[in-house]
Amino acid sequence: MVLAAWSLAATSACCFGQEAEGTADSTLTREQWQQRVEEARRRSEEFVANARTQNLIPPPPDQEEKEAADRAMNDPSLQQGDIVATGKGFVVFIGRDEQHKASDFISTPDQQHPR
Repeated sequence: MVLAAWSLAATSACCFGQEAEGTADSTLTREQWQQRVEEARRRSEEFVANARTQNLIPPPPDQEEKEAADRAMNDPSLQQGDIVATGKGFVVFIGRDEQHKASDFISTPDQQHPR
């Protein structure tokens, strides 16, 4: 019952929004409408040109792995005993400061490297 009432309210709100937009568009002059179309076309062409200049080649997995490990090891919320997974295995955080150094981490005992 509540779900039906909520769905009806959401549908009505959607329709009111569409009516408001339709009313605004119906009062436009031909020149104003053409200007909106040209602006939209310009934004679209700009978007497409920008998308074409983006680097479509994803970074190598090793680089992504290293960046993820760096983010995790520099996480200011790390607490003593937290374990971080890196490309070289698991390490345990033993530091105390928010500024972490390599010496704030130790390898877990008996690590087996799957690689």
